[in-house]
Formats: sequence, structure tokens, C-alpha cells
Amino acid sequence: MKGIYILSPLNHQKFTLDQEIEKPTPDKYEIVVHIKSCALVCPNCKALNELYKKNPREKYIVGHDISGVVVDLGEGVSNVHVGDSVVGIIPIDSYYPGCGEFCCLSEYDVVKKPERLSFEDAAAGIGDCVKAYTALFYQARVCSGDTVLVIDGATPFGHVVIQLATQWGAKVITTASSQDEQMFLEKVNPPVAQIIDIEKRSNILVSSVMEETGGVGVDVVIDNGVRMFTQDEDKREVEEKRKYPVIHKHDVISCLGMSGKWITIQSDLQLDPPDSQQLFLRGASVNFLFENMWTLSYAQHGRYQHILHDAINKLERGIVKTKIAKTVNLEEAVNILPELENTRIGKTVVNM
Repeated sequence: MKGIYILSPLNHQKFTLDQEIEKPTPDKYEIVVHIKSCALVCPNCKALNELYKKNPREKYIVGHDISGVVVDLGEGVSNVHVGDSVVGIIPIDSYYPGCGEFCCLSEYDVVKKPERLSFEDAAAGIGDCVKAYTALFYQARVCSGDTVLVIDGATPFGHVVIQLATQWGAKVITTASSQDEQMFLEKVNPPVAQIIDIEKRSNILVSSVMEETGGVGVDVVIDNGVRMFTQDEDKREVEEKRKYPVIHKHDVISCLGMSGKWITIQSDLQLDPPDSQQLFLRGASVNFLFENMWTLSYAQHGRYQHILHDAINKLERGIVKTKIAKTVNLEEAVNILPELENTRIGKTVVNM
């Protein structure tokens, strides 16, 4: 069988289509899924490097958010049966890629797919829903009346965050980094409170947020990565190069109100003493968003299953909608992956 991997070392970003993968055999409480669709996302190389620092692999899987049909069961499986259509997330430490024909994963990593929900929409939405649910509910504890700042709201993850936050009664402010993103966000329903265009001037973020909130600041900031340095020399040192505008960490802190919560995906975030002092004076907190924690540790089976069920329910009912930018096959996916980060609006889905 076939599947896509990223080769070591990860910083080279070299992808390959392996044609000779053995079909998986399930262990106890595991299932084998014949994959129908898989959403493409950029591999989390920083997390993989940290996880496999002592015992690096020759190659790592590509694709985690999948939908398909169960074809084999391990001992003790009771939640699904052969022939069931399922949707789920393959753990980051798996040996079988989502961008492939078959995968093997725990029965607790999937839920049944409703008939009205297509394989493509299920795969495109499940990963971002889990990530957004983790950020908003388990970390930020967002509730009705809160004000949430979503950085890069037009990205697939940002779009889902906006929809969930507004559904829970929060006021949402977001940013756009291009005219296309601005137009996309203007069509979001229900509409956001304000769209801040940072394409040419990222330094207007704080003043715009303070004007919108009456000088109070926001309750929650959910970023899409942050800049930590201002000097060009320091940026080159840490290879802090981005094609699109990235908000500086000082601006994020300045947008926070009293007891504000900063949810960040910046795994190597560095806070200097002045940063910590500003957070302290606000009584604010920082949470690191790493959605793969649910599948790396099975200490929270019940909560994770609840998130999966709720996400699929909202996707089926159209409460949360996803935009699919394009659909490709496995051979095309290998060529698209190196440039995937340039696709900001909509998800790329691989159909098998």
C-alpha cells in the first residue's frame, strides 16, 4: 500500500510517496481504517524533533485528520464495527500516515461519521475543531460576554475558532493579512465585531483593539504564532522569517485585559522579565496550544471523545462550516506539501 512521509532531517522538508508499506494489523483496542479522505496540514517539525530527540526516525507520517471505513478490528473493540464510516485523528507518533490507503489507530481516536456529512468535509473539519475546542473551552474557558481576539481569522483554524466563539456568545475581533482574507472574513456569519487589516501596518493592532473595547482590552487572545524579536539581526539568528505579517509578542500582551488569557501555538515562546511583569500586572496567563496532547496521552479518553462527538455534530448540522480550497490525489499531494503554508484560506484535502 501507499503513503506519504516526510524524511529526516525535518528541516529539509523533503516529502516522499512510499509505495511499499505493509498493511497494518490491529492490536488490542485498535482498528484499521481504509482511508477515504485526509486533510493536509504542515507537519509540526518542532514537536517531532522534540518527541524524537533521543531516538529519531528515518521518516515521519504526513496527514492526521482522516475519514474512512473500518475494515479490521483488534481484540476488545466495542465502539465501532467493520463497515462503519468513521472520522478521527491519527496520533503524531503513529507509523501509518493519514495520507495513505490504510491506517491503524485506537478505537478512542475516532467517532462514527453521520451519513449526511461527506468524507471530505469530515476530514477537513475535525482537526481544526479539536484544536479550536481545546483552545476556547479547556484553556480559555470562553463564555458568553467575553471578547476574543483571533489572529489570522481567515485561516482554517481561525475560521473555526470564530464560529465556535460566536456560537458561545463571545464578541470576536480578528485580523486579516491580505485583501482576499478581508473579503473572506466579511462574509463570515454571524459577523465579527471588527476586522483589523495588518497587511501593511501591524502596529495598529493594539490601538484598534483598545478602541473597540473602550480601553479595557480583550479576555482572550488566540494567536497564529508571534514574533519575538524586533532587530533584523536577531530575526536572522533564529530564522524568524514569515511571508505574512506576524504579530509581536508585546502587542499580544498589550491587547490583554484584566485576567486575560493568551493561547499561543508558539512552542519556543520566550518571555523576558518586562513581558512577565506586564502579564503579572494584568493577572494574565499564557497557555500553550498543542492539540496532539489528546492522542499522546490517553488520560482523558472521555473528554477527548466528547470533543470529537461535539465537533462532528456541529459539522453535520452546519453550525461549523469548513472551506475546502482544493482536492488532490496522493501523487499531487507530494508536490503540494512544500508550498502548503502559502494556502491561507481553505483546506487542501487528499482523496484516495
